[in-house]
Amino acid sequence: MNAASQNGTPIQIKFVTEIKDGLQKEHVAFDANGLYYIKGNSTYLSFEEKQETGTVKTIIKISNEEVLILRSGNVKMRQVYRKKEVTRGTFENALGTFEVLTKTNNIEYKWFKNSNKGSLFLSYELSLQGEKSGLYTISIMFKERI
Repeated sequence: MNAASQNGTPIQIKFVTEIKDGLQKEHVAFDANGLYYIKGNSTYLSFEEKQETGTVKTIIKISNEEVLILRSGNVKMRQVYRKKEVTRGTFENALGTFEVLTKTNNIEYKWFKNSNKGSLFLSYELSLQGEKSGLYTISIMFKERI
């Protein structure tokens, strides 16, 4: 895989979010096509998510110390995740702009060069406007699209 290519390498992504809030558990999953590329010391995943309200473009920047998720379109979000730290971000949709706090419990990023596959795992506690809204886990599996 030529990850250093200017336009990136086409990939298939499986994105799974699990939310636990008390006894309630929600599971959201989707597949998307996107791009994988390396710029400087960071790895990037870029893809579009089709939602009922329109398309949301997502860029995930993975570096040694943190993960940054940027979303734009009908939903706008900017959130940094740092292991064992509380970070502040924003979430914006048709209802307004909200402050988001995340306490990141775990970040695991793996890249398997031989099989051109990778995975990113995030586990964090989320508070929206000061109200705890649950424990979130995000699992992203991606592989080169042939």
